[in-house]
Amino acid sequence: MLRFLSGRLRLCDGITRREVLRVGGLGAFLLSAGEPFRLPGAVAEDALPSSGRARSVVFITLYGGPPQTETFDMKPQGPSEARPVSPIATSVPGIEICEYLPHLAQVAHLGTVVRSLTHSDTAHAAALYTYLTGWPHPLLNTNSPATPDDHPHLGAAMGVLRPSPGSVPPCLIVGGRILPQFQGIGQTGGYLGAAHEPLTVDRDAQDPDSILKLMTLRDEVPTFRLDHRRRLLGTLEAGVRNLDVDRKHANLSAIQQSAYQMLSSRELVAAFDLEREPERVRDRYGRFALGQNLLLARRLVEAGVPTIQVSDIPPGGEQHWDLHYGNIFSRLRESLLPHLDQSVAAFLADLRERGLLEQTLVIVGGEFGRTPWMDRAPDQGGRQHWPRCYSALLAGGGIRQGEVFGSSDQAAAYPASNPVAPWDLGATILHLAGIDPAGEISDRHGRPRPLCRGHVMHDVLV
Repeated sequence: MLRFLSGRLRLCDGITRREVLRVGGLGAFLLSAGEPFRLPGAVAEDALPSSGRARSVVFITLYGGPPQTETFDMKPQGPSEARPVSPIATSVPGIEICEYLPHLAQVAHLGTVVRSLTHSDTAHAAALYTYLTGWPHPLLNTNSPATPDDHPHLGAAMGVLRPSPGSVPPCLIVGGRILPQFQGIGQTGGYLGAAHEPLTVDRDAQDPDSILKLMTLRDEVPTFRLDHRRRLLGTLEAGVRNLDVDRKHANLSAIQQSAYQMLSSRELVAAFDLEREPERVRDRYGRFALGQNLLLARRLVEAGVPTIQVSDIPPGGEQHWDLHYGNIFSRLRESLLPHLDQSVAAFLADLRERGLLEQTLVIVGGEFGRTPWMDRAPDQGGRQHWPRCYSALLAGGGIRQGEVFGSSDQAAAYPASNPVAPWDLGATILHLAGIDPAGEISDRHGRPRPLCRGHVMHDVLV
């Protein structure tokens, strides 16, 4: 049964900083871990309704800005430019989505469609930062690089306040960091320091040999040699402990410790071996980058990784959902929407079948949407950046099922009810992870920082 949720969700003002920092790693990885700061901020699971349901959080990041009018916010009665494709019915009576998303239509009862996300940043880098950190960028509408004073990726912050169990990394990025030319803005440890950088897999999950080579010791480096090198490193470091060692050295030690732990973790190494999956399962997800990366994400959830970002960017390029030019509808129809449809539907259904969906929060969306009108310049023909109103799909981890939250106007240009800022989404993610979004977190210098500026979207929660 369709329910349009209503609530008193307000947007709030606050101070913002930018996020990002490059850090070296192991092979093609960027590593993050080390001794976590023990900070206030984590709350008991029963302290707030729905708090702590999400053991894992998965950001399916559709970089570039997917159009709301061709995904989750159909306007069959709207202006012609806002309805170039047709809606189809879903598994929830009254909810319709794009005709090129038939598999997602069949699993619409598993989540909530949010149709009223809104902010004011039109630049890819700054808007991506806002989406992944839950803070507006201090330089609106700019594509500026990351800095050490940025706010951290939400997964990095959660890794501090809710450390990961065992030897798995607290935050892992599958498919590569988005916008490496801007130092992976929004995808670093920011003011927490290099020790809390998300671990990044730059290789294609479709190539299992490539992934396993990164996670497995070479034949000439057996485990006992790794242990020996670790002891040798410890001996050398002990000789300089009386020196004035700065925090960069402390971060490097944390990275080394993280690398050792991960290389020693059989569970994590095994998670990267997609060859262990039956062929029918790999086919179900789709034999393309997003499909196999989401299959890897499911295996990482099973391994206990708390936060996973799946970057939907094509191998060797990044202009994926950035639909400015050419016949954008052929691109949507032939690859973008079918790949999104097959892989995300398979991921959600697989999590449900394995009993993992209730404890896994899934967010499907991009940094903004697209204009409801077409740019008809002679050399163009697409939709431009549009952060004023766009859509996302939320599922699992304490999210209501089979519902819609918020609405847009007749053209899907502006919210008509219940506007939601990215920082409100961030607050909701933290809350579902068992962390009080109104709390504080300490930066690498020990100074307290506000964790989030948003408000929890209680009306989308179970």
